Amino acid sequence: MEQERKIIIESEHVSKVFDTPDGEHEVVHDLNFSARENEFLVLFGPGQCGKTTIINMIAGFEQTSEGKIMAEGEKVEKPDISRGVVFQSISLFPWMTTMGNVEYGPKIAGVKKKERRERAQKYIDLVGLQGFENSFPNQLSGGMRQRVGIARAYCNEPRVMLMDEPFGALDAQTRYLMQEELQRIWSTEKRTVIFVTNNIEEALYLADRIIVLTSCPATVKKEYVIDLPRPRDLVSEEFLALRKEITGILDSSQWEGET
Repeated sequence: MEQERKIIIESEHVSKVFDTPDGEHEVVHDLNFSARENEFLVLFGPGQCGKTTIINMIAGFEQTSEGKIMAEGEKVEKPDISRGVVFQSISLFPWMTTMGNVEYGPKIAGVKKKERRERAQKYIDLVGLQGFENSFPNQLSGGMRQRVGIARAYCNEPRVMLMDEPFGALDAQTRYLMQEELQRIWSTEKRTVIFVTNNIEEALYLADRIIVLTSCPATVKKEYVIDLPRPRDLVSEEFLALRKEITGILDSSQWEGET
């Protein structure tokens, strides 16, 4: 029997309220879930339901209004290098090359040049950008720039990767290719990943486990363990049955305009 994997991230009765000109606005309500060591966990929910706020609280960019986020037994109160973040918007430094962007975190942390270059090259190779080390962001395609962002986050060697709809701005073909690449990278590195999406196929293709969220304020609607062999066949009977089951619990009015 497989030993229960260690809990790395835990959300305990978390709520988040923002003050707005129209009064208080609750975006997350009594949220409870955990992410385990080396697990690929997907938070799946409609647009504007609070998914980004959840990622920001786990990262330490936002504080909870109630409850707490725990990272390996410690309360999250500020950003930490152990939690890497990849956003949907590709936020590379335009004046830096691929190598410069990827090695930036270790450089700021004081890692010596030889060591950080070797580490950066490892992750540049891992994301398939060999030969583009000296290219600037404006010389790269959207998918390639997102690979640089993933390599940059991995180069800090975090325990947890937080990914907020990282492929949402890409065209359908590039998005599918990036899903394949991310699955390969995760299989190689085996870090805990918490991945946000509003795309059901993407969720099912990548996840060990899916947390389905309600519309705003976000809370857990249902949890699914995805016990399908990898790489996954998007047209297999099992995949399509799960897609139908998960889609069936959703309120279609929440998903108008979603992809």
